[in-house]
Amino acid sequence: MSLSFLAHLRARLLILASLLALAAPSQAKEAVVLVQLNEYKGPEAYFHLYLVNPKGKFDRTLWVSGPEKIWWPDSKRWFGYHSRTRENVDGITGASTAGGARSVMQVKIDEALVDAGYKLRVETSVENADNVQADAEIELTSDNQRKKIPGTGYVRYLRYKL
Repeated sequence: MSLSFLAHLRARLLILASLLALAAPSQAKEAVVLVQLNEYKGPEAYFHLYLVNPKGKFDRTLWVSGPEKIWWPDSKRWFGYHSRTRENVDGITGASTAGGARSVMQVKIDEALVDAGYKLRVETSVENADNVQADAEIELTSDNQRKKIPGTGYVRYLRYKL
């Protein structure tokens, strides 16, 4: 075999290996997300934790606080996304959260989304009260881990750790 043939073959193998590495799915990491609610009087809050892509569009639901589906339409923005995508969220629901309480969730987040412009968003709703569509939002970056990001409604702060 000639040297140029071997060099050409090696170059093709390197390109193929690179393409296979790009095509391989990224590993999902176990992330811990904490949502601390403000003290307030009234019914427990439902909140929806979801990913927003770099274009500001819904990506997928990570957690639903409050298993009673009758109240989900109160979270108008999230419910609109959920209705269009027809996600199965049965396995990612938990209890609603009382004023002043916190919810700690373990969710899977693909490593490729970190430092790629994705955000975690929390939308909250309380029966007979306001819905806060972007109550808390944080860019999913290595640097933002463990930072307390204040909410704008029922959420006192949001934080996460990968």
